[in-house]
Amino acid sequence: MGRQHPEPAASGSKRQTSCAKTRARHGRPATAMRTSLVALILAATPLSAEPELQLVSNFVWDRPEDYFGGWSAIEVIGDGNDFIAIGDNAQVFQGSFVREDERITDVVWAPVGALSDTDGEAFFRKQIEHIGDSEGIAVFPDGRFAVSFERFPRVLVYDGARAVARLEFPREAASLHENGGVEALAVDAEGRLIAIPETIPNRSPGFPVWRQTGEGWETIGHLARSQGFRPVGADMGPDGKLYVLERAFHLVGFQSRIRVFSVDNFDPTGDLLWTTPLRAFDNLEGLSVWEDSEGFLRLTMISDDNNLAIQETQIIEFRLTQ
Repeated sequence: MGRQHPEPAASGSKRQTSCAKTRARHGRPATAMRTSLVALILAATPLSAEPELQLVSNFVWDRPEDYFGGWSAIEVIGDGNDFIAIGDNAQVFQGSFVREDERITDVVWAPVGALSDTDGEAFFRKQIEHIGDSEGIAVFPDGRFAVSFERFPRVLVYDGARAVARLEFPREAASLHENGGVEALAVDAEGRLIAIPETIPNRSPGFPVWRQTGEGWETIGHLARSQGFRPVGADMGPDGKLYVLERAFHLVGFQSRIRVFSVDNFDPTGDLLWTTPLRAFDNLEGLSVWEDSEGFLRLTMISDDNNLAIQETQIIEFRLTQ
């Protein structure tokens, strides 16, 4: 996610020293309190009986490596056991879940890759601050994937490890907050990207929803802003609906919600599917919507710990039932 914006109040420093993180990584002080709050999730919305989200997994993904963390986007692929995650320092991880009775219990470790620019040079080698602030991911039907970058707003399309295309956002993106570019990125069944910035451009009635066309981008609607929530993740579900993960930051923690939109008949408020109690989970930023073997939709989310020892990388998964 990067640093929080002045509105709501800022969360403080993006990084701590690696030694401080290593000392506090194990035995996190916030874990017990947050775990107890997860029990409150049964009281979270939806407000109606149908549809209903059932919590399937609440897994804390932790590693001892100093570079581990900052995961801001996730895309579950295949049968639900494999996934791609993007970190906000231009890192990419392609791995697999370990499941027991459908519940995520571990992640099969694999090397963390480094995203490269269109010139083939890895972002971590470039001497430009925030040039590799990768935040969103969307996987195309042919297996390529797109990554959105929050600072210097743009999208790069990857074929494996190679960046094969660069896409610029509409002109209005130039007025976005420097740390408020596109985090929510999705792709529809026709292979068109859908992007939503975290902040509102000048003179815009809400958060614009941009859809890729053959000649650039079109605005298919605007998300109405309410209660301090901002869009940080998105995915097109197998049902053809746009699922948007939103986050609100308060002085004492995070709150998340999911709204669902029809892209063909866009309603700015959408349908509220889920809202968490305050501090029920950490900084949820990534969302993937997929169909399991029983035909139920699964919503898998990942939290960005900002590489801070007081936060966690959580992988949360729900089953959507009717």
